[in-house]
Amino acid sequence: MEGLQKEFENYKDATIKRGVNYEELQLRIRENEKLLNSIGNVNLRALEVYEGIQKEYTEVVDKVTKLKVEKDDVLNVMNEVESRKKEIFMKTYNQVTKKFKEIFSSLNTKGEVQVELENPEDPFAGGVDIQVKIAGNKHLDLKSLSGGEKTMTALSFIFAIQEFAPSPFYLLDEVDAALDKRNAELLSQLIKKYSDKAQYLVISHNDHVIHEGNFVYGVTMQDGVSKVVSMKV
Repeated sequence: MEGLQKEFENYKDATIKRGVNYEELQLRIRENEKLLNSIGNVNLRALEVYEGIQKEYTEVVDKVTKLKVEKDDVLNVMNEVESRKKEIFMKTYNQVTKKFKEIFSSLNTKGEVQVELENPEDPFAGGVDIQVKIAGNKHLDLKSLSGGEKTMTALSFIFAIQEFAPSPFYLLDEVDAALDKRNAELLSQLIKKYSDKAQYLVISHNDHVIHEGNFVYGVTMQDGVSKVVSMKV
Protein backbone atom coordinates (compact mmCIF):
# COMPACT_ATOMS: atom_id res chain seq x y z
CA MET A 1 0.00 0.00 0.00
CA GLU A 2 2.82 2.30 0.77
CA GLY A 3 4.17 1.75 -2.74
CA LEU A 4 0.83 2.54 -4.30
CA GLN A 5 0.55 5.62 -2.17
CA LYS A 6 3.86 6.90 -3.58
CA GLU A 7 2.76 6.06 -7.11
CA PHE A 8 -0.45 8.06 -6.63
CA GLU A 9 1.62 11.04 -5.48
CA ASN A 10 2.83 11.42 -9.09
CA TYR A 11 -0.76 11.96 -10.22
CA LYS A 12 -2.07 14.09 -7.39
CA ASP A 13 -2.99 16.92 -9.76
CA ALA A 14 -4.78 14.61 -12.18
CA THR A 15 -8.56 14.74 -12.52
CA ILE A 16 -10.28 11.40 -11.86
CA LYS A 17 -13.17 10.70 -14.14
CA ARG A 18 -15.86 8.69 -12.51
CA GLY A 19 -18.65 6.70 -14.05
CA VAL A 20 -16.44 5.19 -16.78
CA ASN A 21 -17.14 1.48 -17.28
CA TYR A 22 -14.54 -1.22 -17.64
CA GLU A 23 -15.01 -1.78 -21.40
CA GLU A 24 -14.44 1.87 -22.17
CA LEU A 25 -11.26 1.89 -20.11
CA GLN A 26 -9.99 -1.17 -21.97
CA LEU A 27 -10.71 0.55 -25.28
CA ARG A 28 -8.79 3.65 -24.26
CA ILE A 29 -5.87 1.54 -23.08
CA ARG A 30 -5.69 -0.25 -26.44
CA GLU A 31 -5.88 3.07 -28.32
CA ASN A 32 -3.07 4.56 -26.23
CA GLU A 33 -0.95 1.44 -26.67
CA LYS A 34 -1.52 1.66 -30.42
CA LEU A 35 -0.49 5.31 -30.33
CA LEU A 36 2.69 4.48 -28.40
CA ASN A 37 3.56 1.72 -30.84
CA SER A 38 3.15 4.13 -33.77
CA ILE A 39 5.63 6.49 -32.17
CA GLY A 40 8.34 3.85 -32.33
CA ASN A 41 11.37 3.30 -30.16
CA VAL A 42 12.52 6.25 -28.07
CA ASN A 43 16.15 7.32 -28.50
CA LEU A 44 17.40 7.32 -24.96
CA ARG A 45 20.45 9.33 -26.04
CA ALA A 46 18.32 12.06 -27.60
CA LEU A 47 19.04 14.53 -24.80
CA GLU A 48 22.78 13.87 -25.03
CA VAL A 49 22.71 14.30 -28.84
CA TYR A 50 20.68 17.50 -28.49
CA GLU A 51 23.19 18.95 -26.04
CA GLY A 52 26.06 18.14 -28.43
CA ILE A 53 24.30 19.77 -31.37
CA GLN A 54 23.36 22.74 -29.22
CA LYS A 55 27.03 23.16 -28.28
CA GLU A 56 28.09 23.04 -31.95
CA TYR A 57 25.38 25.54 -32.86
CA THR A 58 26.52 27.92 -30.12
CA GLU A 59 30.13 27.67 -31.34
CA VAL A 60 29.07 28.40 -34.93
CA VAL A 61 26.98 31.40 -33.82
CA ASP A 62 29.95 32.74 -31.86
CA LYS A 63 32.23 32.33 -34.90
CA VAL A 64 29.71 34.07 -37.15
CA THR A 65 29.39 36.95 -34.70
CA LYS A 66 33.18 37.26 -34.48
CA LEU A 67 33.52 37.19 -38.28
CA LYS A 68 30.88 39.91 -38.65
CA VAL A 69 32.79 42.12 -36.21
CA GLU A 70 36.06 41.47 -38.07
CA LYS A 71 34.33 42.15 -41.40
CA ASP A 72 33.02 45.48 -40.11
CA ASP A 73 36.51 46.39 -38.87
CA VAL A 74 38.02 45.58 -42.28
CA LEU A 75 35.33 47.58 -44.10
CA ASN A 76 35.94 50.54 -41.81
CA VAL A 77 39.68 50.40 -42.55
CA MET A 78 38.97 50.16 -46.29
CA ASN A 79 36.66 53.16 -46.12
CA GLU A 80 39.30 55.14 -44.24
CA VAL A 81 41.94 54.19 -46.82
CA GLU A 82 39.64 55.15 -49.71
CA SER A 83 38.81 58.45 -48.05
CA ARG A 84 42.48 59.19 -47.39
CA LYS A 85 43.43 58.15 -50.92
CA LYS A 86 40.86 60.51 -52.41
CA GLU A 87 41.98 63.32 -50.09
CA ILE A 88 45.63 62.94 -51.15
CA PHE A 89 44.69 62.64 -54.82
CA MET A 90 42.56 65.79 -54.77
CA LYS A 91 45.30 67.72 -52.96
CA THR A 92 47.81 66.61 -55.61
CA TYR A 93 45.35 67.29 -58.44
CA ASN A 94 44.58 70.81 -57.24
CA GLN A 95 48.22 71.79 -56.74
CA VAL A 96 49.42 70.30 -60.04
CA THR A 97 46.50 71.89 -61.91
CA LYS A 98 47.29 75.30 -60.45
CA LYS A 99 50.95 75.07 -61.49
CA PHE A 100 49.96 73.61 -64.87
CA LYS A 101 47.85 76.67 -65.64
CA GLU A 102 50.58 79.06 -64.49
CA ILE A 103 53.31 77.41 -66.54
CA PHE A 104 51.12 77.06 -69.62
CA SER A 105 50.23 80.75 -69.46
CA SER A 106 53.93 81.66 -69.23
CA LEU A 107 54.60 79.69 -72.42
CA ASN A 108 51.42 80.87 -74.15
CA THR A 109 50.80 84.46 -73.08
CA LYS A 110 47.49 84.62 -74.97
CA GLY A 111 46.37 81.10 -74.16
CA GLU A 112 44.91 79.24 -71.23
CA VAL A 113 44.26 75.67 -70.19
CA GLN A 114 41.32 74.09 -68.37
CA VAL A 115 41.59 70.84 -66.46
CA GLU A 116 38.54 68.90 -65.29
CA LEU A 117 37.93 65.49 -63.77
CA GLU A 118 35.72 63.23 -65.85
CA ASN A 119 34.10 61.94 -62.66
CA PRO A 120 34.41 64.50 -59.81
CA GLU A 121 32.43 62.28 -57.40
CA ASP A 122 34.77 59.32 -57.92
CA PRO A 123 38.00 60.60 -59.53
CA PHE A 124 39.44 57.07 -59.73
CA ALA A 125 36.59 55.95 -61.97
CA GLY A 126 37.50 58.37 -64.76
CA GLY A 127 40.36 60.32 -66.26
CA VAL A 128 41.37 63.95 -66.60
CA ASP A 129 40.04 66.13 -69.41
CA ILE A 130 42.38 68.88 -70.68
CA GLN A 131 41.00 71.71 -72.80
CA VAL A 132 43.39 74.24 -74.37
CA LYS A 133 42.64 77.75 -75.62
CA ILE A 134 45.22 79.33 -77.95
CA ALA A 135 45.22 83.07 -78.82
CA GLY A 136 41.51 83.77 -78.44
CA ASN A 137 40.26 80.56 -80.03
CA LYS A 138 37.69 78.39 -78.36
CA HIS A 139 38.83 75.63 -76.02
CA LEU A 140 40.03 72.54 -77.88
CA ASP A 141 40.87 69.05 -76.73
CA LEU A 142 44.39 67.72 -77.17
CA LYS A 143 43.53 65.81 -80.34
CA SER A 144 42.67 69.06 -82.10
CA LEU A 145 45.99 70.78 -81.33
CA SER A 146 48.98 71.09 -83.64
CA GLY A 147 52.21 69.23 -82.92
CA GLY A 148 53.83 72.28 -81.37
CA GLU A 149 50.79 73.07 -79.24
CA LYS A 150 50.65 69.49 -77.99
CA THR A 151 54.35 69.69 -77.10
CA MET A 152 53.98 72.91 -75.13
CA THR A 153 50.92 71.56 -73.31
CA ALA A 154 52.66 68.30 -72.41
CA LEU A 155 55.82 70.07 -71.25
CA SER A 156 53.76 72.47 -69.13
CA PHE A 157 52.19 69.47 -67.42
CA ILE A 158 55.57 67.79 -66.87
CA PHE A 159 57.02 70.94 -65.31
CA ALA A 160 53.92 71.27 -63.12
CA ILE A 161 54.51 67.75 -61.80
CA GLN A 162 58.14 68.68 -61.18
CA GLU A 163 56.98 71.61 -59.07
CA PHE A 164 54.89 69.24 -56.95
CA ALA A 165 57.27 66.26 -56.77
CA PRO A 166 60.74 67.27 -58.03
CA SER A 167 63.22 64.79 -59.46
CA PRO A 168 67.00 65.40 -59.41
CA PHE A 169 67.50 64.50 -63.06
CA TYR A 170 65.54 64.90 -66.32
CA LEU A 171 66.24 63.64 -69.84
CA LEU A 172 64.43 65.40 -72.71
CA ASP A 173 64.91 63.89 -76.15
CA GLU A 174 64.18 66.38 -78.95
CA VAL A 175 61.05 67.68 -77.25
CA ASP A 176 61.47 70.89 -79.27
CA ALA A 177 61.30 69.18 -82.67
CA ALA A 178 57.76 70.43 -83.42
CA LEU A 179 58.24 73.96 -82.03
CA ASP A 180 58.62 77.17 -83.98
CA LYS A 181 61.30 79.73 -83.17
CA ARG A 182 59.27 81.68 -80.60
CA ASN A 183 58.11 78.60 -78.67
CA ALA A 184 61.60 77.12 -78.77
CA GLU A 185 62.92 80.30 -77.15
CA LEU A 186 60.24 80.17 -74.44
CA LEU A 187 60.95 76.50 -73.77
CA SER A 188 64.71 77.05 -73.53
CA GLN A 189 64.17 79.86 -71.03
CA LEU A 190 61.88 77.67 -68.96
CA ILE A 191 64.38 74.81 -68.91
CA LYS A 192 67.08 77.30 -67.92
CA LYS A 193 64.89 78.43 -65.04
CA TYR A 194 64.27 74.93 -63.76
CA SER A 195 67.90 73.89 -64.18
CA ASP A 196 68.59 75.68 -60.89
CA LYS A 197 66.54 72.99 -59.12
CA ALA A 198 67.46 69.88 -61.12
CA GLN A 199 69.88 68.63 -63.75
CA TYR A 200 68.61 68.58 -67.34
CA LEU A 201 70.08 66.63 -70.21
CA VAL A 202 68.43 67.89 -73.41
CA ILE A 203 68.97 66.34 -76.82
CA SER A 204 68.26 69.04 -79.40
CA HIS A 205 69.16 70.46 -82.83
CA ASN A 206 67.64 73.85 -81.99
CA ASP A 207 70.10 76.72 -81.64
CA HIS A 208 67.93 78.56 -79.12
CA VAL A 209 67.78 75.56 -76.81
CA ILE A 210 71.49 74.83 -77.20
CA HIS A 211 72.36 78.48 -76.45
CA GLU A 212 70.70 78.29 -73.00
CA GLY A 213 72.70 75.21 -71.92
CA ASN A 214 75.58 75.31 -69.44
CA PHE A 215 77.49 72.61 -71.27
CA VAL A 216 77.13 71.53 -74.89
CA TYR A 217 78.15 68.11 -76.19
CA GLY A 218 78.31 67.67 -79.94
CA VAL A 219 78.38 64.24 -81.55
CA THR A 220 79.81 63.79 -85.05
CA MET A 221 80.66 60.77 -87.09
CA GLN A 222 83.80 60.42 -89.22
CA ASP A 223 84.63 57.23 -91.10
CA GLY A 224 81.92 55.39 -89.19
CA VAL A 225 83.33 56.44 -85.82
CA SER A 226 81.42 58.71 -83.45
CA LYS A 227 83.28 61.58 -81.87
CA VAL A 228 82.11 63.72 -78.94
CA VAL A 229 83.07 67.36 -78.59
CA SER A 230 82.24 69.23 -75.37
CA MET A 231 82.08 72.95 -74.72
CA LYS A 232 81.12 75.13 -71.78
CA VAL A 233 78.72 77.85 -72.86
